[in-house]
Amino acid sequence: MLTSGADLTQFRKNPIMLFNHNRPWRDTEDTILPIGHWENIRVEGTQILADAVFDADEFSQKIAAKVESGTLRMASAGARPITTSSETKFIKPGQRYETVLKWKMKEASIVDLGANENALALYDKGDKLIFLSDDQTNIPLKQITQSIDTNMKELEKLLKLADGAGEQDFVNAVQPLVDENVTLRSDLQKEKDEKTALKVRLDAIELKDKDARTTEATTLIDAALKDGRLSETKDQTVRAFWLKCFDGDHEGTKDALAALPLKGKQVVELKDESTGNAWEKRQQEIEKANKKK
Repeated sequence: MLTSGADLTQFRKNPIMLFNHNRPWRDTEDTILPIGHWENIRVEGTQILADAVFDADEFSQKIAAKVESGTLRMASAGARPITTSSETKFIKPGQRYETVLKWKMKEASIVDLGANENALALYDKGDKLIFLSDDQTNIPLKQITQSIDTNMKELEKLLKLADGAGEQDFVNAVQPLVDENVTLRSDLQKEKDEKTALKVRLDAIELKDKDARTTEATTLIDAALKDGRLSETKDQTVRAFWLKCFDGDHEGTKDALAALPLKGKQVVELKDESTGNAWEKRQQEIEKANKKK
């Protein structure tokens, strides 16, 4: 029964102290009454503590005297369970019933013998006292052993073991599964590492190829600007445009850039026919004059 799950709200409002969780006692009028109340109710670690304040009537004072003398040494919480669990993480060695995770405190009694070693008493939803001692049968909490037995039967079926298989049989059946799981995990990790290494190599190749294409594109654009096939603007938008084209379709852009016509000065060789004829005619005249001499 988890101390952390205790709801003490109502108990703080009405901290009744009974004797042995009973209001009627041997059908006498006097002992129907509570024997006192609790003060300084507090939680310290895993303990719920309170100071007993006994009433002044004769019966209450008799109980108080026995407490003072050490004859009565036990106090017991009357609690109503709200949430219970048989999960392994909540079960202690030797525990036979579900753990109470959440509960409400109804009252706390001075008792001669507690309902169990921890002097704990529970109430069900009908306010009927639930005893946890071995000699009681009205326990609504599920026995953990039943749940465990059911689970073991299911495990026997899953592992294909004979009825009544022992602990070592379960170990022998489970160990190969554990080993196989370790091997599978190792293989999966190896495959994952190989895929990671391959991706790194592919990324490096792709980056290298991209750098090569970018270098080639820059070289071709520079050549086209130099030979006049392209004319760059001040903001270099022409270069940016062609680089973008190369990035989208490298080979197609190469072809398009190579097909651009040359622009600029065209060298034309001209021949002045009239000047050439006059020069030849003059040469002929000179030659004739020399022959006459």
